[in-house]
Amino acid sequence: MQYQLLAIPLISAFIGYLTNVVAIKLLFWPQNPINILGLKIQGLLPTRRADIAIKIGELVESELLSLNDVIDRANTPELQEKLIEKIIDLIKLRVNANLPKFLPTRINNYILELLEKVMRQEASNIIGQVFISGKEHLNNQVKISYIITERINSLDLDDLETLTRETTSKELRFIELLGGILGFFIGVIQVLILVFFPIT
Repeated sequence: MQYQLLAIPLISAFIGYLTNVVAIKLLFWPQNPINILGLKIQGLLPTRRADIAIKIGELVESELLSLNDVIDRANTPELQEKLIEKIIDLIKLRVNANLPKFLPTRINNYILELLEKVMRQEASNIIGQVFISGKEHLNNQVKISYIITERINSLDLDDLETLTRETTSKELRFIELLGGILGFFIGVIQVLILVFFPIT
């Protein structure tokens, strides 16, 4: 009788552990629906992948990384200065190549210097307007939530499972062990009930 009582917590721990292992496995498998006794069974992730992808995309766009954030981060004085320098260099090269060859070098240089001065005065305003217009256009044309949703839906289910397991391996292992621990304590409670309230 004592051995039977001692076995109860161990059996309960094993059942609790095994139950959680199977439950975690059912998050990912089976990937395709199978019928068991008239019941259609499919893993949670394969079944709900489209909905999960939409929710993740919406969450990222609304709470973590909107397109406005990306554009605002890019619109820095340092980047503007680099853009101004690049634009000025390109325009000066193009203008210099199209100036009449008979112009004296001094006049040629004066035209280029005047052009650079005007561009430096106006470039910041122009680039600022470009960023504002670009932001409006991109917000109408590009949705980060849609991009993320599409990327998640395009992932192979095996890759998605691997990614999820790699990201949450410690937590999943803890859940498995927790099933065993809870099962053990439930078994102990059962033993105590049998000892103190024996069935006559």
